Amino acid sequence: MHSLIYYLIAFLWAIFTGFIFSSIGAAGGILASFGFITVLHIPVANSVKVMSQILIIISPLIALPVYLRQDRTKKIKGILFYLGFIIAFGAIIGALFGSWFSKEYLSELKSFKYLFGYLTFLVAGLMIYNILKQGKKIKQKDTPVEDLNKLPSIGRVSFKRIDFECLSKNYSVSPPFLFFAGFIIAVISSIFGVGGGFLIVPFLTDINGLPVFLAAGISILVVLISSITSVSNYIRMGVHIIIPVLLVTVAGVILGSALGPKISQRLNEKWLKYTLIVLLFFIGVFYVFKP
Repeated sequence: MHSLIYYLIAFLWAIFTGFIFSSIGAAGGILASFGFITVLHIPVANSVKVMSQILIIISPLIALPVYLRQDRTKKIKGILFYLGFIIAFGAIIGALFGSWFSKEYLSELKSFKYLFGYLTFLVAGLMIYNILKQGKKIKQKDTPVEDLNKLPSIGRVSFKRIDFECLSKNYSVSPPFLFFAGFIIAVISSIFGVGGGFLIVPFLTDINGLPVFLAAGISILVVLISSITSVSNYIRMGVHIIIPVLLVTVAGVILGSALGPKISQRLNEKWLKYTLIVLLFFIGVFYVFKP
């Protein structure tokens, strides 16, 4: 009976994780890791990292085909893959290094929880920043309308710069900068067993000025490639996976991801985000001050 209750709790928490991630698009890895550590009491930090990233892989696997089938996406698909793979090449190297480093030097659960707590503060802070930024955009007037019928095009391509037009606007990005950012974000993500979308999207939109719709697709692609690389390396290095718990949580995340978009339509998105921010701060305080 005790075992049955344990797996039921695992399943319910995974549903909640999948629901939040599919509704808001953030903090899936953090909620998964918190569930494995605190709710399910898995004592091995390395196992928590790889199992959390396996759950993270599920959402991009479901989301990417859906995203690519959208009419709007078909017009930016070439640029999406072009830029996405540049970042992903850096992310592959970063995921290999980060997973190795974390396995060797951050295997103690107490130390992992302490640093993980600060990561939750970072994610909560970024969410607050995005809410404030969206509020400012709503107040702006005379925003130019994008010509969705105009096909994107790639202009000058060199080692230093890539110029392209997307949704009637001109953009210019640096391939080495994209590659390096992919490397750094993947290092952080693989060390903590999270996806990294919370860093990729602000990097693309706020630093490079790319449209949110394009940045979201690139983020899904990069998170998928980076997480698969990280998980594969963890497994190659012999990190133990608790198969029964993983299977139950995978089923829960799939169900929660399917229910999320349907249920969230009836809920206030802002209050969902506020609730998640409070939960993240709670996790951060709990792990930093009581690791």
